[in-house]
Amino acid sequence: MLAAAPARGDAPPEPMGVPDVVGARGLALGAYRGLAGGNDSIFANAAALAARRRYAVESQWLLDRTGASNALQLFGGSVVDSEAAVAAGFAYTRVLSGPWIGNLFHLPLAFPLADRLFLGVTGKYQSLDGPGRDQMRAANFDASAFWQPSSVFSLGGAIYNVLDAGHRGEQPRAYGAGAAVGDDRTFHLTADWRGDARGPGALTSLFAVGGEVLVSDLVPLRGGYVRDDTRHASFWSVGAGVVSTSGVALDLAYRQCIERSDERIFAAGLKLFLMQ
Repeated sequence: MLAAAPARGDAPPEPMGVPDVVGARGLALGAYRGLAGGNDSIFANAAALAARRRYAVESQWLLDRTGASNALQLFGGSVVDSEAAVAAGFAYTRVLSGPWIGNLFHLPLAFPLADRLFLGVTGKYQSLDGPGRDQMRAANFDASAFWQPSSVFSLGGAIYNVLDAGHRGEQPRAYGAGAAVGDDRTFHLTADWRGDARGPGALTSLFAVGGEVLVSDLVPLRGGYVRDDTRHASFWSVGAGVVSTSGVALDLAYRQCIERSDERIFAAGLKLFLMQ
């Protein structure tokens, strides 16, 4: 998903190009498409934003390291208002280093279609400069759905890059689905699948499982495992955070490639819930 590494003995893959954006919580869990999460749902399943009423401002930072160099670094901020009938938000991400450098813009909208069933769409614009003199100025959108039939079970699904914008290698059509068991006050167990279609008839899969537990209503502890056949690599991840009663939260995460010890990712996120 991010700039990961191949299995030991394989030649390094070509750069993946445009990075997927993931928050610290999602990085730690590995599987997060079936969760009614925070603002990071903008990037994974915008429909889930409408499942919780809140006004939240978040910032995030992510660093992907390969050996002593940066494979990817990004920093961004987002705001989501789901107090109204239609949840809306905005996210800006600055890609500081990687195969592509520049700006990512996301504009999500989400609304209830029926009781406990929500639909969402995320408009995206990418203004990036790549290797050599390559440039990408491309618009696209994701479509998503989120269903929570009970207070302890939820399902989510999404289609990413619905349009064929002429950058299939860097902006592939992809499909995602996820499920979660648990509630926001105790624990979650999660499972995910994502399929990337980078060429005709070629669909590679990512599988992930994760879990989190909230200790003393204050400290979330997280862990996950990812097998990414697109990148020919697998990962373990851990994370923790602090949630205050005043509506401020801090998340930290670490992901490690199993096949190559010098491939690792760090992420941090700061959240401010102004209305709950």
